[in-house]
Order: sequence, then C-alpha cells, then structure tokens
Amino acid sequence: MTVDPCRDFEQLASQLRSRSGRLPENVVLMDTVDSTNRFVKGLIDRFFEEAATPRTVFVVAYEQTAGRGRQGRSWVSLAGRGLYCTWLQPLPVGRGSLEDQLGTLPLLVGVGVSRALAAQIDGTALLKWPNDVLVGGRKIAGILIETVAGSDGEMAAVIGFGVNYDFGAGSELPTPVSTSLALETATPPSRAAVVEGLARSLERELAHCGDLDYTLDAYRACTVHREGDEVSCRVGGETLAGRFAGFDSGGRFRLRTAAGLRTIASGEVIEA
Repeated sequence: MTVDPCRDFEQLASQLRSRSGRLPENVVLMDTVDSTNRFVKGLIDRFFEEAATPRTVFVVAYEQTAGRGRQGRSWVSLAGRGLYCTWLQPLPVGRGSLEDQLGTLPLLVGVGVSRALAAQIDGTALLKWPNDVLVGGRKIAGILIETVAGSDGEMAAVIGFGVNYDFGAGSELPTPVSTSLALETATPPSRAAVVEGLARSLERELAHCGDLDYTLDAYRACTVHREGDEVSCRVGGETLAGRFAGFDSGGRFRLRTAAGLRTIASGEVIEA
C-alpha cells in the first residue's frame, strides 16, 4: 500500500473520534514523537511532581523518531508503517499482592496484544517468550514494559508496543523475519479498528492482574512454545541451548540443558 502520511493521519484521527465511546477515557494521538514510552514517562513524572495519582492513558503515535525495543535495540518506526503505542497503567491494579501483579502484568500484556491481533487477521498470533508476537513464525509486534516509582512509593507501568501495519514484502520489512497486517490480510483492517481492538483487549486482560492461575492458563494458550521443542535463550551475555520444559508457577521459562534444568526469569528466546 502507498502511504500518504497527512491524509492517513487525519483519517485515523477522525475514525478514533467516531469510536471515542468504545475507547479508554484518555487517548492521546500524536502525529510524531521521539518515543511513546519516553512521552508517557514524562506524564508520570508530572503526576508524581503534583502529588497526583497517575491515571490510565493510551498514547498512539503515527511515527516515532527514536523508538526502541528490548535490550536497547532500535525499533523501526516509519510514518504510517506501524502503530506505535504506550499504555500507562497505574499500580496496583487487579487483585493479589503487588508482587503477583508485577509478575503477571507482562504475561497478560502479551496475551492482550496477541489476542487483539489474532482477531484482526482472523487467524493465530502466538507469543515467543517473553513478548514477541508472531504470525506464521514471523514477528508482527513487539512489547517493552518498564516500571516507574515515585519518591513516596507510587508506581506505574509503562507498557510500550509496536505493531507492523503497512510494511510490504521484502526490503520494506524491518527484519527478514518480520511480517505485517498488510501482508497477513486480504484487506487490512483500518488503523482505528486495530487501536480499538488493542485497547479493549488490554483492558480485559489487565483486569486479571495478580491472578496467577488465569494468567498462566491464558499465556500457555497463546505461546508458540511446546514442551520438548529445541530452543536457544539469551540470558544476559550468555546463550543457553536446550529443550523447552514449560513454565513454572510464576510464569518463568524453564529450559532443560545438558547441565540440568534452568529456570529463567529474564531473558529472551532467540531461536525456536
């Protein structure tokens, strides 16, 4: 598809206004920004400076000039080619202890994004641990979650995610193993429909924050990994190879290596 940035942005703004009753109360649409995560962190700082409780805000940008992904990698954020989003989630949320909420939140975000995109392609979108969303083994979305704490102990989650929307095949794609909604659908859904679907799905899943049983069942249903699969994981500066041995009760990735069973709380699968 050919992108006309001005026309497409104006159309997105108009369509979101017409859907305002079905979107969260605080939606911010930006034509361009350096980073939606950085913008939201600024909002949180202002909440804290004014001794105000952070409120849920959903920021959507048409273009990012300094987007980034996990491990500090840059995220290709060309105008109109993707949807670049950050959700500000005040904490605590849901049920259970704050520790349980912090443990379940990243998994639930992955579930929310993958289910929203699966509905748009009328197919399957699966999660590569921890939070890459794949369609047919190719990456269509990525997620970066950070937490911010105030001086008085207030906390908020900064939930950033980017969705490949209008990338064509070949050299247009951010990486050789990427895909997009344009490639996975005969007629791509409107950008506004994708934004609405993401918002409603995230709200639905985040309501279960702190519910370990629900979270693990939902994440297992969405994961691309099957027990016994050969995988490689990057953990800090170390690469581990072995077979996937399921998730433990806290949602951590278990890898059976030649040296024994490893339980990984933070890292990423680099080959599956």
